[in-house]
Amino acid sequence: MNVASLAGLDDATITALAAAGVERLRTEAASPYLLIAEHAGNLVPAPWHDLGLAMPYLGTHFAVDIGVDALTRRLSQTLRAPAVVAHYSRLFLDYNRPAGEWDFMRPDLGGIPVSGNLAPDATDRRLRTRIAWEPVEQAIIEAAAGRQALISIHSFTPVMGGVRRNVDIGVLWREPSPFVTSVLKTLGAQGAEAGLRIGDNEPYDWRQAVGYTLNRHGLEQGRPCLYLEVRNDLLSDPETFELVSRTLEGAFATVAMSLWPKPAIAV
Repeated sequence: MNVASLAGLDDATITALAAAGVERLRTEAASPYLLIAEHAGNLVPAPWHDLGLAMPYLGTHFAVDIGVDALTRRLSQTLRAPAVVAHYSRLFLDYNRPAGEWDFMRPDLGGIPVSGNLAPDATDRRLRTRIAWEPVEQAIIEAAAGRQALISIHSFTPVMGGVRRNVDIGVLWREPSPFVTSVLKTLGAQGAEAGLRIGDNEPYDWRQAVGYTLNRHGLEQGRPCLYLEVRNDLLSDPETFELVSRTLEGAFATVAMSLWPKPAIAV
C-alpha cells in the first residue's frame, strides 16, 4: 500500500469508511437470537485498491463466504431476529481471527500473493482496525445485549484438498449447552427429512480451531453460541437455497419455542 496516501486519510473519510463496513438488521426485534455474518461481504475500501488483486479473486471463497449475505438476510426476516452483517472482505481484515493470527490479514490465496497484505505497516493496520474491526465489534456488543444465543453464519466449499466433504450443513460448537444439544437434535431430524446431511462439528471442529467472534461475544460472556456452516453451492442455486433456508428457519424456530418461548417467533 501507499503509506503516504493512507496516512493522509482525513477523519471524515475514515468515519465514512467505517460506517460503510457494517450493517445492522432488525435491531429492535425481540428474538432470543443474534445472527452474525462476519464474512458476508467482499468489498475492499477504495484507498486499498482491492489489495492489488484482480476483481475475480474477490468473488472467491478466499474473499467472502458465498451465499451468506442472502442467507443471513432471509433468516433475519423470517425468524425476526437482529443481525450484524460485515461488508468488507475477510482479505482486508478477518474479524473472526485474533489479530495475531496469520490470516487476520491473509498474505496469500493458496499460493497466490495478496500484495496489499504482504507487509502492512502500523499505520495500515491501525486504519484497518478502525474501519473494519471496531465498527463490527461495537455492533455485536450492542446487538448481543439481552440475547439468549448467538449464531455466526458461514459457508464452506464442497471440496477441500481434493476431498469431498460429506455434510451439507455443519453445526460447530466448543462448549456443550442445552442450546447446542437442541439445535443438533432438531436440525438433525428436520434436515434428514429435507434430505440434508447435518454435521456435528463438521466440516470443521471448533474445538480444534480458532473462532474469535464467538469466543469473545459468546463463551466469554456466558452466552450459548454456535457457528453455522452451509455448503456454498447449495446457496448458489435458488431451489437448494430455498430448501436450506426453510430447514434452518423451522429448526431454529422450534428450538427457540422450546427453550425461550416468550420472545420466540414461530415460522
